[in-house]
Parts: sequence; structure tokens; C-alpha cells
Amino acid sequence: MEQQEKRTSVRLVVVDPDLDAQCDRVEEDLLAPLAESAGEAGEHALFADGLVVFRRVRETLAEAVARGPKVWTPNGRWEHEGLRIVELPTDDTDLLYALLRELSGLLVAPPDLPDPSGVVAVVRGTVLTPEKTAVGLVGALARVLSLVDLTPDADTAILFAAIEAAGGEDVRLTYGQDEAWQRLAHRLTMLLTESAPLHRFLY
Repeated sequence: MEQQEKRTSVRLVVVDPDLDAQCDRVEEDLLAPLAESAGEAGEHALFADGLVVFRRVRETLAEAVARGPKVWTPNGRWEHEGLRIVELPTDDTDLLYALLRELSGLLVAPPDLPDPSGVVAVVRGTVLTPEKTAVGLVGALARVLSLVDLTPDADTAILFAAIEAAGGEDVRLTYGQDEAWQRLAHRLTMLLTESAPLHRFLY
């Protein structure tokens, strides 16, 4: 049972410059100002913890990239940059999903929503304004979560098995495995670039 619970936190992630750019935007333009603004309105643990957890997730991703192994194309000439197996605590991703739901709710909440702590007013007046920028920032958080918590499919299973079987050594994909990578890369590109409602990125 313990092994199964641990396994659920192991993910295949592509930690490349596109993901880093989304993470920079989320941390600098959304979560850091959010934690500061929420603090001014009184303690709001979810907003404060969100920044701490997000930074911890980024550190884990960076460690996975540095640790390797590297994954190469079948001819051995090109690296599939940042393709790694990463272990993330489910509590961390659960908290970030809760934060995403909270922020998504604030975007659509009526102006007269009860706000005894003052948090909603402060957040709306600072971080989540103007509305177009707010939707973009919350959408960036949704995209990051969809990329670091990618729903497994046949292609991720093929690549996961190839990396795991290498026992820490660098991996040269077979042509069949590389086709799985190409399909995964297309899927990730769609998650990064497609303009769609936030819920579309939670798969």
C-alpha cells in the first residue's frame, strides 16, 4: 500500500524553457504579489502557502533536471530537453489545485460576495486586476499544473518505462519510443499555446 501511494506522486515531466517561462510568470506576477496582498488583509493560509509550495515544486523540478538521466533521439545527436521522471508530494499538488480553484472562483464571484476578512477585496484590487490580465495569470497557473501533473496515457507510459529501465543511465530512445515522444511534445505544445477556458487545461 505504501508503494502504491508513493507511486501516485511519480510523474513524467518535461522541464524545458517553455515551462520555466510559465513558472516565472506565475511566481513573480501572481503568487508572490498574492501572498503579499493576502498578508496585508490578514492571514490567509492558502495564499501564503501557495507561494512556498510552488517554489518547492520548482526546486524539485530543477533537481530532477540536474540529476538526469538525459534522454536522446535514436541517432544520439539530439537531447529531448528536460524529459524527466519527477516525484512530487501529492499534498503539494493538491494545495496548488485548491489555490487554482479559489482564484478561479474569485474571477467569477459576484461583487457583493461576503468578504469578512477583506481578502477578496485586496486580491481583486491588486493581483487580479485588470480582468484580462487576471484571467491570463490564473490560466498560466492552470497550464503549469497541467504540465507537472500530466494525466498518464500510452505515450507517457512508454517513455516512463524507457527511462526507468535505464537505471539512471542516459537513454537513447528507439524509433518507436521517439514517436511516443513526438506525440507527447505535440500534446504539451497544445497545453502551452491553446487559447481555451481554464478547465480545458486540467487534464
